[in-house]
Amino acid sequence: MMASFAPCVAPPHHGEGRAAGRWRFLGAWLLAAGSLLAASSDACVLPPPFEAMDPVNPKPYYQIGETVEYRCKKGYILMPIFLMVSTCEKNHSWVPITDDGCLKMKCTYLNPPVNGRIEYINGTHTWGDQARFTCVPGFYLVGTERIYCELKGNKVLWSDKIPKCEKVSCAPPPKIKNGKYTFSDVQVFQYFEAVTYSCDDVPGPDKLSLVGNEVLYCAGQEVWSSAAPECRVVKCPFPVLKNGRQIAGFGKTFLYQATVVFECIPGYYLNGSDKIVCGSDNAWEPPIPECLKGPKPTHPTKPPVHNYPGYPNPSEGLFDQELIVGLALLVLLMQRLFQDQKSQQTETTDKKKDPPSALPPWLRDLRAKILRKPAER
Repeated sequence: MMASFAPCVAPPHHGEGRAAGRWRFLGAWLLAAGSLLAASSDACVLPPPFEAMDPVNPKPYYQIGETVEYRCKKGYILMPIFLMVSTCEKNHSWVPITDDGCLKMKCTYLNPPVNGRIEYINGTHTWGDQARFTCVPGFYLVGTERIYCELKGNKVLWSDKIPKCEKVSCAPPPKIKNGKYTFSDVQVFQYFEAVTYSCDDVPGPDKLSLVGNEVLYCAGQEVWSSAAPECRVVKCPFPVLKNGRQIAGFGKTFLYQATVVFECIPGYYLNGSDKIVCGSDNAWEPPIPECLKGPKPTHPTKPPVHNYPGYPNPSEGLFDQELIVGLALLVLLMQRLFQDQKSQQTETTDKKKDPPSALPPWLRDLRAKILRKPAER
């Protein structure tokens, strides 16, 4: 059987959608025709596809004994020891081969930057993979954090250059009003170098308080560990506790971070925290507690709701369902035993004994006790 097929030509650029549809239809028709020819004659259908290699000059069908040669796809290289040819066998199938001989091309192996590290995300550096760079503490990355192994023509190349790791440094920290910091003459601070802030002594009735972190350190490139503090007057009102007294933290004025401890007089209990601190907004944190009359409650006035039967599952109640079923089975068993006793009273004493295999030992003992009770009476 002979068949002729028109040669394939590249579709024009204009009208690409309709042209692609026509070519897909023609390809499907050719595949169907090849399958029909293979089924009705001594031929094989199209050779099997592979991820890493393509057949050379493929045909719609192949006669028995014909061979098809494969070659590696773009981006793969051939290992010569592998078979790249398959043959159409008499049972209309192809001699099995694999594409293991086509290996993905690799980008050049990268060395980590000085004072840095490199991580191959997928554990390899073939095209399609990526490499990620980081720096050791005290250094920061200059350049691209991730680069990709890309296929460009018949070559594989990295998408960018290897970045560098530069030493972390900080410019001097911010100056504050009515305050200063140590090492104010230093122009460049290295990684983790620290300064300490303090407030100036200014005239006035109240002392300035340092609100914020006293110590700042260079935490990253041009990044300090926190915002600079500020120097201002913070003063909380005199703490008064009705029906209570102050037992620690005495003073005439209470400035920033001043701490006071309370207790109640006998007959009252403390509702709230016994320790309060003067906060940055001129208020006590937490608020001043109160002393309530009477003994301090040691337990809730009513039990928690989860102790009630039926909560949280409405199907639960005073009796467990398994317990009710067990009691019902026990009643039925006792009723059956007494019925057996009544029916066997007219039989001989020898017949009153159950065969050893009729009942389990524990049930025979229970039944014997029940049968002995009328005789004892």
